[in-house]
Amino acid sequence: MKKIQKKSLYLILFGILLNTYTTYCQTSNEIAAYNWFDKNLGVEALDFENGPAHLNFDRTISNHNRYYISEDFKRGSIRYNDQDYFDLLLNYDTYNDELVVKPYGESNTTKINLIKNNVSSFKIGTENFVNLKTLNSSPFRKGYYEEVLVGNNMILYIKYYKEKKKNNKEEVDLIEFIPKHEFILLKENKFQPINDKKEILAVFPNSKRKINDFYLLYRNLKKENTPLFMKNLLKYINN
Repeated sequence: MKKIQKKSLYLILFGILLNTYTTYCQTSNEIAAYNWFDKNLGVEALDFENGPAHLNFDRTISNHNRYYISEDFKRGSIRYNDQDYFDLLLNYDTYNDELVVKPYGESNTTKINLIKNNVSSFKIGTENFVNLKTLNSSPFRKGYYEEVLVGNNMILYIKYYKEKKKNNKEEVDLIEFIPKHEFILLKENKFQPINDKKEILAVFPNSKRKINDFYLLYRNLKKENTPLFMKNLLKYINN
């Protein structure tokens, strides 16, 4: 009962703190207020604490891992059950398409897979990701996508995933993770695949010369960093 009363008190105080802020503008003061609320209420009461433990026993070859960038957790934010949480230690397991949180800080080894159906979006570093639940009945992969605005009423969605491969070159079998990507463009309220040049030309038939020129000039970038190539190409087309 005391815990419920304490929670109610914090909710009232939290509402007072946020009363002066606008609905659509999350200032640094507002984020600080959210952090104050989470800290004082206690991490054990946060809504995202009920996910399963994140376990990783991979034995990989050098510079390979199952995560978006590295095994290191980075500061980020999430929207979970219509609530915003800021300044969290997050990582994205692209092999299993799981968002992972370290709820007790860097010094603690506890890691939790957040319940995917409850996650609307998250941000790691400067990249924004959304959970495209509407794709469940479509030919596209469901789950988390990076969301990038590339033009007026046009959004690029990038699916990061990895395929596991055993490497038998060493004395002990090690795992090699191969990065893969899929690209979807939301244009005129319609999702369209744009995974190759042919599909891009079909979406932008009047920009054939621009597309051909870009492919010619930045073919090395396409090999080294395909997501960045696609972001820059679509922004160039819509410029």
